[in-house]
Amino acid sequence: MIKCMVYPLRRALSSTPGSLRPLQPPNYSLGPSPCRPFTQNSQLLLISQATPRPQLPFLTPPSGRLILRQRGHQWQLSRLLTTERKQYIKEQLWLAGRYTVAVYTGVFLLMLMAFGIQNELLERQFPTPREWTWISRMNYRNAKSQEDPEANGTGLVDWASTGNMYRLLIRRLEDPAKDGHGLSEQDDGGIYVAGVGKTGADLENKSYAWKQGYYEALMGAARAAEHLDGWVKDDTRNTAFPPEVIIGPSNPRPKPVPPGAMSPPLEENCSPAFEAPETYYMRILTARGFTTKQKLHAALAYADWLDFKRLPESAEEVYRWGLDIATLAAPSNSPLVDHSAGVIRADATNVSSNLLQATTSLAIHYARNSNISSALPILLSVLRARRSLPPAPPPALRSEDAEDEAPSSYLSTILSLVRSVIIAPSYPPPPPSGDEPPFRSSSELCEEAGVMTYIGEVLFASASYNEGLSWTREAVDLAEERFADVKTDKDGRTRCQECLDVGLGNWKTMVVKLANNERKEQQGRKPGWLERGTQHSSEERWMQEEKVIDDRIRRVREILNAKRLANSKDGNGSTLLFG
Repeated sequence: MIKCMVYPLRRALSSTPGSLRPLQPPNYSLGPSPCRPFTQNSQLLLISQATPRPQLPFLTPPSGRLILRQRGHQWQLSRLLTTERKQYIKEQLWLAGRYTVAVYTGVFLLMLMAFGIQNELLERQFPTPREWTWISRMNYRNAKSQEDPEANGTGLVDWASTGNMYRLLIRRLEDPAKDGHGLSEQDDGGIYVAGVGKTGADLENKSYAWKQGYYEALMGAARAAEHLDGWVKDDTRNTAFPPEVIIGPSNPRPKPVPPGAMSPPLEENCSPAFEAPETYYMRILTARGFTTKQKLHAALAYADWLDFKRLPESAEEVYRWGLDIATLAAPSNSPLVDHSAGVIRADATNVSSNLLQATTSLAIHYARNSNISSALPILLSVLRARRSLPPAPPPALRSEDAEDEAPSSYLSTILSLVRSVIIAPSYPPPPPSGDEPPFRSSSELCEEAGVMTYIGEVLFASASYNEGLSWTREAVDLAEERFADVKTDKDGRTRCQECLDVGLGNWKTMVVKLANNERKEQQGRKPGWLERGTQHSSEERWMQEEKVIDDRIRRVREILNAKRLANSKDGNGSTLLFG
Protein backbone atom coordinates (compact mmCIF):
# COMPACT_ATOMS: atom_id res chain seq x y z
CA MET A 1 0.00 0.00 0.00
CA ILE A 2 2.88 2.31 0.74
CA LYS A 3 4.48 1.70 -2.60
CA CYS A 4 1.23 2.48 -4.25
CA MET A 5 1.10 5.79 -2.45
CA VAL A 6 4.67 6.80 -3.27
CA TYR A 7 4.54 5.95 -6.88
CA PRO A 8 1.78 8.36 -7.74
CA LEU A 9 3.76 11.14 -5.92
CA ARG A 10 6.88 10.58 -8.02
CA ARG A 11 4.77 10.43 -11.06
CA ALA A 12 3.12 13.66 -10.14
CA LEU A 13 6.46 15.38 -9.67
CA SER A 14 7.87 14.03 -12.88
CA SER A 15 4.81 15.16 -14.70
CA THR A 16 5.06 18.75 -13.33
CA PRO A 17 5.54 21.32 -16.13
CA GLY A 18 8.94 22.93 -16.57
CA SER A 19 7.62 26.39 -15.75
CA LEU A 20 6.69 25.34 -12.21
CA ARG A 21 10.05 23.89 -11.41
CA PRO A 22 12.82 26.43 -10.70
CA LEU A 23 16.02 25.66 -12.54
CA GLN A 24 18.03 28.30 -10.64
CA PRO A 25 18.25 29.02 -6.92
CA PRO A 26 16.21 31.93 -5.64
CA ASN A 27 17.69 35.38 -4.98
CA TYR A 28 20.08 35.01 -7.89
CA SER A 29 20.52 38.12 -9.99
CA LEU A 30 20.68 37.77 -13.75
CA GLY A 31 22.78 40.98 -14.09
CA PRO A 32 26.56 41.14 -14.00
CA SER A 33 28.08 40.38 -10.65
CA PRO A 34 29.89 43.33 -9.02
CA CYS A 35 33.64 43.14 -8.57
CA ARG A 36 34.44 42.90 -4.91
CA PRO A 37 38.19 42.81 -4.39
CA PHE A 38 39.65 41.12 -1.37
CA THR A 39 41.75 44.11 -0.34
CA GLN A 40 38.93 46.64 0.08
CA ASN A 41 36.70 47.01 3.10
CA SER A 42 33.66 49.02 2.22
CA GLN A 43 30.77 50.00 4.43
CA LEU A 44 28.67 47.47 2.60
CA LEU A 45 30.77 44.63 3.91
CA LEU A 46 30.34 45.88 7.44
CA ILE A 47 26.56 46.21 7.49
CA SER A 48 25.46 43.58 4.99
CA GLN A 49 24.70 40.04 5.75
CA ALA A 50 27.32 37.41 5.67
CA THR A 51 28.20 36.18 2.22
CA PRO A 52 29.73 32.95 1.18
CA ARG A 53 32.79 34.86 -0.19
CA PRO A 54 35.50 34.76 2.50
CA GLN A 55 37.15 37.94 3.84
CA LEU A 56 40.95 38.09 4.09
CA PRO A 57 41.94 40.52 6.83
CA PHE A 58 45.68 39.99 6.34
CA LEU A 59 45.38 41.54 2.86
CA THR A 60 43.59 44.67 4.07
CA PRO A 61 45.96 47.57 5.05
CA PRO A 62 45.01 49.91 7.86
CA SER A 63 43.59 53.23 6.72
CA GLY A 64 45.64 56.28 7.70
CA ARG A 65 47.81 54.74 10.41
CA LEU A 66 50.90 52.61 10.65
CA ILE A 67 50.54 49.38 12.50
CA LEU A 68 53.49 47.37 13.65
CA ARG A 69 52.88 43.71 14.15
CA GLN A 70 55.07 41.18 15.82
CA ARG A 71 55.40 37.93 14.02
CA GLY A 72 58.03 35.45 14.75
CA HIS A 73 59.76 37.82 17.20
CA GLN A 74 60.17 40.39 14.37
CA TRP A 75 58.34 43.64 13.87
CA GLN A 76 56.80 43.95 10.43
CA LEU A 77 55.65 47.21 8.83
CA SER A 78 52.29 47.11 7.10
CA ARG A 79 52.00 48.25 3.50
CA LEU A 80 52.03 52.01 2.98
CA LEU A 81 51.48 52.37 -0.77
CA THR A 82 48.44 50.70 -2.11
CA THR A 83 47.44 50.70 -5.77
CA GLU A 84 45.01 53.58 -5.28
CA ARG A 85 47.48 55.56 -3.21
CA LYS A 86 50.20 55.10 -5.82
CA GLN A 87 47.88 56.38 -8.47
CA TYR A 88 46.97 59.41 -6.34
CA ILE A 89 50.61 60.27 -5.65
CA LYS A 90 51.46 59.99 -9.35
CA GLU A 91 48.65 62.37 -10.24
CA GLN A 92 49.72 64.89 -7.60
CA LEU A 93 53.36 64.74 -8.66
CA TRP A 94 52.42 65.26 -12.29
CA LEU A 95 50.19 68.19 -11.35
CA ALA A 96 52.93 69.73 -9.18
CA GLY A 97 55.44 69.33 -12.01
CA ARG A 98 53.12 71.07 -14.45
CA TYR A 99 52.55 73.99 -12.08
CA THR A 100 56.28 74.25 -11.34
CA VAL A 101 57.23 74.33 -15.00
CA ALA A 102 54.52 76.89 -15.75
CA VAL A 103 55.52 79.19 -12.85
CA TYR A 104 59.24 79.03 -13.61
CA THR A 105 58.61 79.60 -17.31
CA GLY A 106 56.48 82.64 -16.53
CA VAL A 107 59.08 84.04 -14.14
CA PHE A 108 61.83 83.50 -16.72
CA LEU A 109 59.81 85.24 -19.43
CA LEU A 110 59.02 88.16 -17.11
CA MET A 111 62.69 88.54 -16.21
CA LEU A 112 63.63 88.37 -19.87
CA MET A 113 61.05 91.02 -20.70
CA ALA A 114 62.27 93.26 -17.85
CA PHE A 115 65.85 92.82 -19.05
CA GLY A 116 64.88 93.86 -22.56
CA ILE A 117 62.91 96.89 -21.35
CA GLN A 118 65.79 97.98 -19.12
CA ASN A 119 68.30 97.75 -21.97
CA GLU A 120 65.95 99.61 -24.27
CA LEU A 121 65.64 102.45 -21.75
CA LEU A 122 69.40 102.51 -21.26
CA GLU A 123 69.89 102.57 -25.01
CA ARG A 124 67.76 105.70 -25.27
CA GLN A 125 69.68 107.29 -22.39
CA PHE A 126 73.15 106.15 -23.51
CA PRO A 127 73.10 105.48 -27.27
CA THR A 128 75.56 102.92 -28.64
CA PRO A 129 76.95 102.46 -32.17
CA ARG A 130 74.90 100.10 -34.28
CA GLU A 131 77.96 98.29 -35.69
CA TRP A 132 79.02 97.06 -32.27
CA THR A 133 78.11 93.56 -31.14
CA TRP A 134 75.35 93.05 -28.63
CA ILE A 135 77.76 92.24 -25.76
CA SER A 136 79.84 95.38 -26.35
CA ARG A 137 76.74 97.56 -26.46
CA MET A 138 75.44 96.03 -23.24
CA ASN A 139 78.81 96.55 -21.50
CA TYR A 140 78.84 100.19 -22.58
CA ARG A 141 75.30 100.82 -21.33
CA ASN A 142 75.96 99.10 -17.99
CA ALA A 143 79.20 101.01 -17.47
CA LYS A 144 77.57 104.37 -18.21
CA SER A 145 74.60 103.62 -15.95
CA GLN A 146 76.84 102.51 -13.09
CA GLU A 147 78.92 105.67 -13.45
CA ASP A 148 75.82 107.87 -13.13
CA PRO A 149 74.66 107.92 -9.48
CA GLU A 150 71.17 109.07 -10.48
CA ALA A 151 70.79 106.31 -13.07
CA ASN A 152 71.90 103.40 -10.86
CA GLY A 153 69.56 104.46 -8.05
CA THR A 154 72.15 104.03 -5.26
CA GLY A 155 73.73 107.48 -5.20
CA LEU A 156 77.16 105.85 -5.23
CA VAL A 157 79.54 104.69 -7.93
CA ASP A 158 81.29 101.32 -7.76
CA TRP A 159 84.39 102.40 -9.63
CA ALA A 160 85.96 98.95 -9.49
CA SER A 161 83.03 97.36 -11.33
CA THR A 162 82.64 100.35 -13.66
CA GLY A 163 86.32 100.38 -14.58
CA ASN A 164 86.32 96.64 -15.20
CA MET A 165 83.38 97.01 -17.61
CA TYR A 166 85.14 99.80 -19.49
CA ARG A 167 88.29 97.70 -19.66
CA LEU A 168 86.43 94.69 -21.04
CA LEU A 169 84.74 96.94 -23.59
CA ILE A 170 88.06 98.41 -24.75
CA ARG A 171 89.51 94.92 -25.17
CA ARG A 172 86.58 93.90 -27.35
CA LEU A 173 86.84 97.07 -29.43
CA GLU A 174 90.56 96.53 -30.01
CA ASP A 175 90.17 92.84 -30.85
CA PRO A 176 90.02 92.32 -34.65
CA ALA A 177 88.04 89.11 -34.15
CA LYS A 178 85.22 90.94 -32.34
CA ASP A 179 84.57 94.67 -32.78
CA GLY A 180 88.00 95.83 -33.94
CA HIS A 181 87.70 94.75 -37.55
CA GLY A 182 89.63 97.20 -39.70
CA LEU A 183 91.54 98.68 -36.77
CA SER A 184 95.22 99.10 -37.61
CA GLU A 185 98.34 100.22 -35.83
CA GLN A 186 100.10 103.40 -36.86
CA ASP A 187 103.39 101.51 -37.16
CA ASP A 188 104.26 97.84 -37.48
CA GLY A 189 103.53 96.25 -34.14
CA GLY A 190 102.44 99.54 -32.57
CA ILE A 191 104.35 101.98 -30.39
CA TYR A 192 105.06 101.27 -26.73
CA VAL A 193 106.02 104.00 -24.25
CA ALA A 194 107.70 103.17 -20.96
CA GLY A 195 105.32 103.69 -18.06
CA VAL A 196 102.40 104.37 -20.40
CA GLY A 197 102.03 101.29 -22.54
CA LYS A 198 100.58 101.06 -25.99
CA THR A 199 99.89 104.25 -27.91
CA GLY A 200 96.82 105.02 -29.97
CA ALA A 201 95.82 103.23 -33.15
CA ASP A 202 94.77 104.43 -36.59
CA LEU A 203 91.00 105.03 -36.60
CA GLU A 204 90.65 106.65 -40.00
CA ASN A 205 88.67 103.71 -41.41
CA LYS A 206 86.09 103.76 -38.63
CA SER A 207 82.78 105.61 -38.61
CA TYR A 208 82.01 108.55 -36.37
CA ALA A 209 79.75 106.47 -34.10
CA TRP A 210 82.43 103.82 -33.59
CA LYS A 211 85.11 106.42 -32.80
CA GLN A 212 82.83 108.34 -30.46
CA GLY A 213 81.96 105.18 -28.53
CA TYR A 214 85.62 104.17 -28.36
CA TYR A 215 86.50 107.66 -27.12
CA GLU A 216 83.81 107.51 -24.40
CA ALA A 217 85.11 104.10 -23.30
CA LEU A 218 88.69 105.38 -23.02
CA MET A 219 87.63 108.48 -21.09
CA GLY A 220 85.46 106.38 -18.78
CA ALA A 221 88.34 104.01 -18.09
CA ALA A 222 90.60 107.01 -17.36
CA ARG A 223 88.06 108.39 -14.87
CA ALA A 224 87.84 105.01 -13.17
CA ALA A 225 91.65 104.82 -13.04
CA GLU A 226 91.75 108.20 -11.31
CA HIS A 227 89.31 107.07 -8.63
CA LEU A 228 91.11 103.73 -8.21
CA ASP A 229 94.55 105.29 -7.93
CA GLY A 230 96.45 103.43 -5.20
CA TRP A 231 93.83 100.70 -4.85
CA VAL A 232 94.93 97.08 -4.84
CA LYS A 233 93.34 93.84 -5.93
CA ASP A 234 93.43 90.75 -3.77
CA ASP A 235 94.47 88.08 -6.27
CA THR A 236 93.10 85.28 -4.08
CA ARG A 237 89.57 86.74 -4.04
CA ASN A 238 89.63 89.04 -7.10
CA THR A 239 88.36 91.98 -5.02
CA ALA A 240 89.56 95.60 -4.95
CA PHE A 241 90.47 97.31 -1.66
CA PRO A 242 91.60 100.84 -0.74
CA PRO A 243 95.27 101.17 0.21
CA GLU A 244 94.63 102.17 3.84
CA VAL A 245 93.23 98.74 4.83
CA ILE A 246 96.11 96.60 3.53
CA ILE A 247 97.85 94.47 6.11
CA GLY A 248 101.59 94.53 5.50
CA PRO A 249 104.88 96.30 6.12
CA SER A 250 103.98 99.30 3.91
CA ASN A 251 100.91 100.02 6.04
CA PRO A 252 101.83 99.54 9.70
CA ARG A 253 98.52 100.96 10.95
CA PRO A 254 95.75 99.65 8.69
CA LYS A 255 92.29 101.08 9.07
CA PRO A 256 89.44 98.72 9.93
CA VAL A 257 87.10 97.74 7.14
CA PRO A 258 83.45 98.83 7.37
CA PRO A 259 80.99 96.47 9.08
CA GLY A 260 79.84 93.73 6.77
CA ALA A 261 82.74 94.15 4.35
CA MET A 262 85.21 91.46 3.40
CA SER A 263 88.30 90.93 5.51
CA PRO A 264 91.32 93.09 4.57
CA PRO A 265 93.89 91.58 2.22
CA LEU A 266 97.50 90.71 2.88
CA GLU A 267 100.11 92.75 1.10
CA GLU A 268 101.83 89.72 -0.45
CA ASN A 269 98.56 88.73 -2.17
CA CYS A 270 97.89 92.16 -3.70
CA SER A 271 98.53 93.73 -7.09
CA PRO A 272 97.47 97.11 -8.60
CA ALA A 273 93.72 97.18 -9.09
CA PHE A 274 93.78 99.26 -12.28
CA GLU A 275 96.10 100.81 -14.80
CA ALA A 276 97.37 104.37 -14.47
CA PRO A 277 95.14 107.10 -15.96
CA GLU A 278 97.80 108.17 -18.47
CA THR A 279 97.50 104.74 -20.10
CA TYR A 280 94.12 105.71 -21.51
CA TYR A 281 94.72 109.44 -21.94
CA MET A 282 97.76 108.78 -24.11
CA ARG A 283 95.80 106.41 -26.34
CA ILE A 284 93.52 109.32 -27.22
CA LEU A 285 96.26 111.90 -27.58
CA THR A 286 98.43 109.68 -29.81
CA ALA A 287 95.64 108.11 -31.89
CA ARG A 288 94.85 109.13 -35.43
CA GLY A 289 91.24 109.84 -36.27
CA PHE A 290 89.89 111.66 -33.21
CA THR A 291 88.62 115.23 -33.56
CA THR A 292 90.40 118.26 -32.15
CA LYS A 293 87.81 118.68 -29.41
CA GLN A 294 88.18 115.07 -28.30
CA LYS A 295 91.96 115.32 -28.08
CA LEU A 296 91.75 118.67 -26.32
CA HIS A 297 89.34 117.36 -23.70
CA ALA A 298 91.62 114.38 -23.06
CA ALA A 299 94.65 116.66 -22.69
CA LEU A 300 92.86 119.00 -20.27
CA ALA A 301 91.56 116.09 -18.20
CA TYR A 302 95.04 114.57 -18.03
CA ALA A 303 96.57 117.92 -17.03
CA ASP A 304 93.93 118.42 -14.35
CA TRP A 305 94.79 114.98 -12.97
CA LEU A 306 98.47 115.94 -12.81
CA ASP A 307 97.49 119.13 -10.97
CA PHE A 308 95.59 117.00 -8.49
CA LYS A 309 98.67 114.83 -7.99
CA ARG A 310 100.68 118.00 -7.26
CA LEU A 311 102.83 117.81 -10.37
CA PRO A 312 102.54 121.41 -11.65
CA GLU A 313 105.46 121.20 -14.09
CA SER A 314 104.11 118.09 -15.80
CA ALA A 315 100.61 119.58 -15.79
CA GLU A 316 101.86 122.76 -17.48
CA GLU A 317 103.49 120.70 -20.23
CA VAL A 318 100.22 118.87 -20.92
CA TYR A 319 98.27 122.16 -20.87
CA ARG A 320 100.64 123.56 -23.45
CA TRP A 321 100.27 120.34 -25.43
CA GLY A 322 96.54 120.98 -25.53
CA LEU A 323 97.20 124.58 -26.57
CA ASP A 324 99.31 123.31 -29.47
CA ILE A 325 96.53 120.90 -30.51
CA ALA A 326 94.01 123.75 -30.60
CA THR A 327 96.39 126.16 -32.38
CA LEU A 328 97.35 123.76 -35.16
CA ALA A 329 93.70 123.07 -36.00
CA ALA A 330 92.70 126.76 -36.11
CA PRO A 331 91.65 127.99 -39.58
CA SER A 332 93.76 131.16 -39.39
CA ASN A 333 97.21 131.19 -41.00
CA SER A 334 98.53 134.06 -38.89
CA PRO A 335 99.82 133.36 -35.36
CA LEU A 336 97.02 133.62 -32.83
CA VAL A 337 98.79 132.97 -29.52
CA ASP A 338 102.05 134.03 -27.94
CA HIS A 339 103.24 130.56 -26.96
CA SER A 340 105.81 131.85 -24.47
CA ALA A 341 103.13 133.54 -22.34
CA GLY A 342 99.99 131.79 -23.60
CA VAL A 343 98.31 135.13 -24.34
CA ILE A 344 95.99 135.53 -27.33
CA ARG A 345 97.24 138.28 -29.60
CA ALA A 346 95.24 141.49 -29.81
CA ASP A 347 95.09 141.31 -33.61
CA ALA A 348 94.03 137.66 -33.67
CA THR A 349 91.01 136.86 -35.80
CA ASN A 350 88.95 133.70 -36.13
CA VAL A 351 89.81 132.50 -32.65
CA SER A 352 88.29 129.04 -32.32
CA SER A 353 86.36 127.80 -29.31
CA ASN A 354 89.02 125.14 -28.72
CA LEU A 355 91.69 127.82 -28.50
CA LEU A 356 89.60 129.86 -26.06
CA GLN A 357 89.09 126.80 -23.88
CA ALA A 358 92.78 125.82 -23.96
CA THR A 359 94.02 129.29 -22.98
CA THR A 360 91.41 129.61 -20.22
CA SER A 361 92.45 126.26 -18.75
CA LEU A 362 96.11 127.30 -18.81
CA ALA A 363 95.26 130.51 -16.96
CA ILE A 364 93.30 128.60 -14.31
CA HIS A 365 96.31 126.30 -13.87
CA TYR A 366 98.55 129.32 -13.24
CA ALA A 367 96.05 130.81 -10.78
CA ARG A 368 95.74 127.60 -8.79
CA ASN A 369 99.52 127.43 -8.45
CA SER A 370 99.70 131.09 -7.26
CA ASN A 371 101.22 132.35 -10.51
CA ILE A 372 98.88 135.34 -10.71
CA SER A 373 101.20 137.41 -12.90
CA SER A 374 100.89 134.82 -15.67
CA ALA A 375 97.19 134.02 -15.16
CA LEU A 376 95.77 137.55 -15.30
CA PRO A 377 97.12 138.53 -18.79
CA ILE A 378 95.81 135.29 -20.29
CA LEU A 379 92.33 135.81 -18.80
CA LEU A 380 92.19 139.39 -20.02
CA SER A 381 93.21 138.30 -23.52
CA VAL A 382 90.54 135.61 -23.50
CA LEU A 383 87.91 138.16 -22.45
CA ARG A 384 89.03 140.53 -25.20
CA ALA A 385 88.86 137.74 -27.78
CA ARG A 386 85.37 136.73 -26.65
CA ARG A 387 84.08 140.27 -26.82
CA SER A 388 85.41 140.59 -30.38
CA LEU A 389 83.55 137.50 -31.63
CA PRO A 390 81.11 138.03 -34.50
CA PRO A 391 77.48 138.48 -33.47
CA ALA A 392 75.11 135.57 -33.77
CA PRO A 393 73.05 135.54 -36.98
CA PRO A 394 69.27 135.72 -36.67
CA PRO A 395 67.79 132.28 -36.22
CA ALA A 396 66.32 130.90 -39.41
CA LEU A 397 63.21 128.78 -39.23
CA ARG A 398 64.09 125.32 -40.43
CA SER A 399 61.71 122.96 -42.15
CA GLU A 400 61.68 120.65 -39.13
CA ASP A 401 60.76 123.53 -36.84
CA ALA A 402 57.95 124.55 -39.20
CA GLU A 403 56.61 121.03 -39.12
CA ASP A 404 56.82 120.98 -35.33
CA GLU A 405 54.91 124.24 -35.05
CA ALA A 406 52.18 123.02 -37.38
CA PRO A 407 49.13 121.69 -35.52
CA SER A 408 49.16 117.93 -35.36
CA SER A 409 46.11 115.71 -35.17
CA TYR A 410 45.37 113.29 -32.38
CA LEU A 411 46.03 110.29 -34.63
CA SER A 412 49.43 111.59 -35.75
CA THR A 413 50.41 112.17 -32.13
CA ILE A 414 49.53 108.58 -31.24
CA LEU A 415 51.37 107.22 -34.27
CA SER A 416 54.48 109.23 -33.46
CA LEU A 417 54.37 107.97 -29.88
CA VAL A 418 54.04 104.34 -31.00
CA ARG A 419 56.82 104.83 -33.52
CA SER A 420 59.13 106.24 -30.87
CA VAL A 421 58.45 103.23 -28.63
CA ILE A 422 58.94 100.58 -31.32
CA ILE A 423 61.75 102.12 -33.37
CA ALA A 424 64.99 102.90 -31.55
CA PRO A 425 66.29 106.45 -32.03
CA SER A 426 69.25 106.97 -34.31
CA TYR A 427 72.73 107.71 -33.03
CA PRO A 428 73.24 111.40 -32.18
CA PRO A 429 74.89 113.47 -34.92
CA PRO A 430 78.46 114.67 -34.39
CA PRO A 431 78.81 117.92 -32.44
CA PRO A 432 80.88 120.85 -33.74
CA SER A 433 84.59 120.10 -33.87
CA GLY A 434 85.47 123.38 -32.19
CA ASP A 435 87.87 124.43 -34.93
CA GLU A 436 85.62 127.29 -36.06
CA PRO A 437 85.16 130.56 -34.16
CA PRO A 438 81.91 130.70 -32.16
CA PHE A 439 79.32 133.44 -32.37
CA ARG A 440 78.70 135.86 -29.53
CA SER A 441 75.38 134.33 -28.61
CA SER A 442 73.64 134.09 -25.25
CA SER A 443 75.45 130.86 -24.47
CA GLU A 444 78.84 132.44 -25.21
CA LEU A 445 77.94 135.36 -22.98
CA CYS A 446 77.61 132.87 -20.13
CA GLU A 447 81.17 131.76 -20.87
CA GLU A 448 82.18 135.42 -20.83
CA ALA A 449 80.61 135.80 -17.39
CA GLY A 450 82.67 132.83 -16.21
CA VAL A 451 85.89 134.48 -17.41
CA MET A 452 84.92 137.67 -15.59
CA THR A 453 84.41 135.62 -12.42
CA TYR A 454 87.93 134.22 -12.75
CA ILE A 455 89.36 137.72 -13.28
CA GLY A 456 87.58 138.95 -10.15
CA GLU A 457 89.06 136.11 -8.12
CA VAL A 458 92.57 136.74 -9.40
CA LEU A 459 92.37 140.48 -8.74
CA PHE A 460 91.03 139.97 -5.24
CA ALA A 461 93.78 137.43 -4.49
CA SER A 462 96.36 139.99 -5.64
CA ALA A 463 95.12 142.46 -2.98
CA SER A 464 93.13 144.52 -5.50
CA TYR A 465 90.01 144.18 -3.39
CA ASN A 466 87.81 146.85 -4.93
CA GLU A 467 88.60 145.80 -8.51
CA GLY A 468 88.02 142.14 -7.74
CA LEU A 469 84.72 142.91 -6.03
CA SER A 470 83.62 145.04 -8.99
CA TRP A 471 84.45 142.34 -11.56
CA THR A 472 82.57 139.76 -9.50
CA ARG A 473 79.45 141.94 -9.30
CA GLU A 474 79.45 142.46 -13.06
CA ALA A 475 79.90 138.73 -13.67
CA VAL A 476 76.92 137.88 -11.45
CA ASP A 477 74.74 140.50 -13.16
CA LEU A 478 75.65 139.20 -16.61
CA ALA A 479 75.13 135.55 -15.67
CA GLU A 480 71.73 136.27 -14.13
CA GLU A 481 70.66 138.28 -17.15
CA ARG A 482 71.71 135.57 -19.62
CA PHE A 483 70.12 132.84 -17.53
CA ALA A 484 66.76 134.60 -17.70
CA ASP A 485 67.09 135.06 -21.47
CA VAL A 486 64.86 132.67 -23.41
CA LYS A 487 67.40 132.52 -26.25
CA THR A 488 69.97 130.77 -24.06
CA ASP A 489 70.17 127.07 -24.85
CA LYS A 490 70.44 124.24 -22.34
CA ASP A 491 74.24 124.17 -22.21
CA GLY A 492 74.34 127.94 -21.81
CA ARG A 493 71.86 127.82 -18.94
CA THR A 494 73.96 125.19 -17.22
CA ARG A 495 77.05 127.35 -17.61
CA CYS A 496 75.18 130.42 -16.32
CA GLN A 497 73.95 128.44 -13.35
CA GLU A 498 77.50 127.37 -12.51
CA CYS A 499 78.69 130.97 -12.91
CA LEU A 500 75.96 132.19 -10.57
CA ASP A 501 76.87 129.54 -8.04
CA VAL A 502 80.57 130.45 -8.09
CA GLY A 503 80.06 134.21 -8.45
CA LEU A 504 77.65 134.57 -5.55
CA GLY A 505 79.86 132.43 -3.36
CA ASN A 506 82.92 134.50 -4.23
CA TRP A 507 81.01 137.72 -3.68
CA LYS A 508 79.92 136.59 -0.22
CA THR A 509 83.45 135.46 0.64
CA MET A 510 84.95 138.77 -0.48
CA VAL A 511 82.49 140.87 1.53
CA VAL A 512 82.96 138.79 4.68
CA LYS A 513 86.74 138.97 4.35
CA LEU A 514 86.72 142.75 3.81
CA ALA A 515 84.41 143.26 6.78
CA ASN A 516 86.66 141.14 9.01
CA ASN A 517 89.78 142.96 7.85
CA GLU A 518 88.26 146.38 8.53
CA ARG A 519 86.99 145.24 11.93
CA LYS A 520 90.46 144.02 12.90
CA GLU A 521 92.06 147.28 11.78
CA GLN A 522 89.61 149.34 13.81
CA GLN A 523 90.07 147.15 16.86
CA GLY A 524 93.83 147.62 16.72
CA ARG A 525 93.68 151.39 17.07
CA LYS A 526 91.61 153.75 19.16
CA PRO A 527 89.47 155.96 16.94
CA GLY A 528 89.22 159.66 17.56
CA TRP A 529 86.01 161.49 18.22
CA LEU A 530 85.86 162.54 14.55
CA GLU A 531 86.21 158.91 13.27
CA ARG A 532 83.47 157.24 15.30
CA GLY A 533 80.74 157.98 12.79
CA THR A 534 82.94 156.78 9.93
CA GLN A 535 83.58 153.49 11.74
CA HIS A 536 79.88 152.79 12.17
CA SER A 537 79.11 153.79 8.59
CA SER A 538 81.74 151.43 7.14
CA GLU A 539 80.46 148.52 9.24
CA GLU A 540 76.91 149.26 8.14
CA ARG A 541 78.08 149.39 4.54
CA TRP A 542 79.44 145.84 4.60
CA MET A 543 76.41 144.61 6.53
CA GLN A 544 74.11 146.17 3.95
CA GLU A 545 76.06 144.62 1.07
CA GLU A 546 75.95 141.24 2.78
CA LYS A 547 72.18 141.55 3.02
CA VAL A 548 72.07 142.44 -0.67
CA ILE A 549 74.03 139.27 -1.46
CA ASP A 550 71.64 137.19 0.65
CA ASP A 551 68.69 138.68 -1.21
CA ARG A 552 70.35 137.91 -4.55
CA ILE A 553 71.03 134.35 -3.46
CA ARG A 554 67.43 133.94 -2.39
CA ARG A 555 66.15 135.36 -5.66
CA VAL A 556 68.48 133.23 -7.76
CA ARG A 557 67.48 130.15 -5.78
CA GLU A 558 63.86 130.85 -6.59
CA ILE A 559 64.73 131.24 -10.25
CA LEU A 560 66.78 128.09 -10.44
CA ASN A 561 64.41 126.08 -8.24
CA ALA A 562 67.33 123.85 -7.35
CA LYS A 563 69.45 123.03 -4.37
CA ARG A 564 72.82 123.68 -5.92
CA LEU A 565 73.10 127.16 -4.34
CA ALA A 566 72.59 125.91 -0.80
CA ASN A 567 76.34 125.99 -0.16
CA SER A 568 76.86 129.37 -1.83
CA LYS A 569 75.30 131.15 1.13
CA ASP A 570 78.23 129.95 3.21
CA GLY A 571 80.73 131.11 0.61
CA ASN A 572 81.83 127.65 -0.57
CA GLY A 573 81.02 127.91 -4.25
CA SER A 574 84.40 128.78 -5.72
CA THR A 575 86.64 126.28 -7.48
CA LEU A 576 89.57 128.50 -8.45
CA LEU A 577 91.21 130.23 -5.47
CA PHE A 578 88.71 130.29 -2.61
CA GLY A 579 87.61 126.64 -2.78
